[in-house]
Amino acid sequence: MHIVHTEADGGKGGQPLRIINESLGMLQRGHTVTILCPEEAPLNTLAREAGLTVVNLPLRRKNLSNLLQLRRWLASHDVDVVNSHNSADTWLVALAALTLKNPPPLVRTRHASGKPRNNRTTRWLFAKACAHVVTTGEALRHQLVEIGVPLDHSTSVPSGVDTARFKPGDKQAARAHCGLSQHDFWLGVVSHLRPNKGHSVLLKALAAIDMPQIKLAIVGEGPHRATLEQEILTLGLQDRVVMAGHRSDPQAWFPAFDIALSPSHDMEGVPQGVLQSLASRIATIATDAGGTGDAVIDGKTGLLVAQQDAVALKNAILTLWQDEALRERLAQQGYDYLNSHFTRECMLRDMERVFTRAVEQAGR
Repeated sequence: MHIVHTEADGGKGGQPLRIINESLGMLQRGHTVTILCPEEAPLNTLAREAGLTVVNLPLRRKNLSNLLQLRRWLASHDVDVVNSHNSADTWLVALAALTLKNPPPLVRTRHASGKPRNNRTTRWLFAKACAHVVTTGEALRHQLVEIGVPLDHSTSVPSGVDTARFKPGDKQAARAHCGLSQHDFWLGVVSHLRPNKGHSVLLKALAAIDMPQIKLAIVGEGPHRATLEQEILTLGLQDRVVMAGHRSDPQAWFPAFDIALSPSHDMEGVPQGVLQSLASRIATIATDAGGTGDAVIDGKTGLLVAQQDAVALKNAILTLWQDEALRERLAQQGYDYLNSHFTRECMLRDMERVFTRAVEQAGR
């Protein structure tokens, strides 16, 4: 198949990484992949650096000029299926398809858990214009049911983790590599630094634990960094928190942690940091944001707590700090569950099925 991804602008978080990871996998499976996005979108640079074929089109706004440019491109290329990733590009593809003879089917991937508008045009877009809708978590599928999209019109396909990259490792070697002390108890969070990722709540939880040997490594970069640095000073945590910044080797950090955390209250599917920690066989604590509960089953594959609840986070941390056997059991069960449900190969297999079914139903 010739698979075309469109993105208006998904920022620098998990969305562009999902598109790139999936595209590289589809190339390995023998498909052709083209990415359409604005030149200023972070995906443009990231995808080109990954060696993918990128065509720059203005997709950030729903207007006639952008619609005509996209239509001309689709009309002049042999495309089997289009996979859109934002609202604006989905609308542009859907409207362009109305004017094309034998248009390629449109598959929409929803990465965020914000509820779509419940009106006639949105229902038409998801239930009629889209051949199928993919969500990155089960909770997101049920949001679509609330606006009239049948369950059989959607499929949950979480962003699978590359288990050849994220895998169990030696704790002492990992700590030496990351510059973390060997004998402290390390918490770790790996994510983009923005307010809804919950770092501030985690800092409050840590400050309520009067045990200097329990420390935190924050791996990632983003607009919330300065705020977090000030909060660390205000809470008196400067000797217990490491701000590691952006790292090109996050897979080297997870094995260094005793517990990995995802304190998010963001609108997302299943956070990549959660899947990466499970793949690294690290005990995981996460909030019930978005589709996180698909992977972190409380008491089985990790501990799941309420969003924005510093007390619940503190109690979960103390529970695992005090119980090494529980940490080991959750780490192993989380690792096993990840390998059965959330690997990169699982994602590629399921997306290939969605694309194939859409193409077949369109008679292409």
